[in-house]
Amino acid sequence: MQRISVLITSSPESLTACLDAVAFCRAAIDEGQSIDQIFFYQAGVYHANGLMDASANEVDLTKAWQSLAAEHAIPLLVCVGAASKRGVVDAEQATQAGLPQHNLFEPFKQVGLGEFFTLLHNSTKLVQF
Repeated sequence: MQRISVLITSSPESLTACLDAVAFCRAAIDEGQSIDQIFFYQAGVYHANGLMDASANEVDLTKAWQSLAAEHAIPLLVCVGAASKRGVVDAEQATQAGLPQHNLFEPFKQVGLGEFFTLLHNSTKLVQF
């Protein structure tokens, strides 16, 4: 069994790449492989932005990630540095900055690159979208 880490650097606006990533994860799980983490970095952090809203005729990628995580207990990890730079903050950061609310969707969790590399060390494969 392969243990896979998935790195998402594509913005939600890159719909084809993002749908391919979700499909890849589902196919890997169906084949009996394990997804150790899905790590959102660079423009990929926008997937966790609670202020982004898919209109009725668009694919809701955030919900696709949330469903995948809930069904298979996959951590959705967001690079804290890349997210902060792009205005995506969790509750702790919002409090520290005196902001009235945070905009990080659940169950996305902000972490440092160190956590990504720790989990990556246990993976046999890294796939980037």
